[in-house]
Amino acid sequence: MIGLEVFVNGELMQGLSMHHFLTGARYIRSARTAPIYRLFSIDDRYPAMVMAGRFERGYAIAGEIYDVPDNLWPEIVANERRLGLYRGPIWLEDGEATGGILSVRELCEGYPDISHFGDWREYRQTLTR
Repeated sequence: MIGLEVFVNGELMQGLSMHHFLTGARYIRSARTAPIYRLFSIDDRYPAMVMAGRFERGYAIAGEIYDVPDNLWPEIVANERRLGLYRGPIWLEDGEATGGILSVRELCEGYPDISHFGDWREYRQTLTR
């Protein structure tokens, strides 16, 4: 399959509300980022991941890696841009880099920082308890 390798860490993951956008993509593996990111909850509907600031603690964030065919990418990008997200480099805990979905830091201001959970699914479970 010719496509883009993409790390996802939110509603695009298996079993979540936007996973249908990845129909036709090939699941590669679960992964964690290097501990250099922060995670925010945007209205408890989706996460927004940013690089940790220079003087902030970074966290490893759980996600999944997919091989996304070129023909699926435009629809994913259109939806993510609507949410204020964009494609950028993601550094993984094993030292490798891949593409992924990040947020503009300013869009996260005022939203809960859920970095310490390290996992969108784990955070979502706290909402139903």
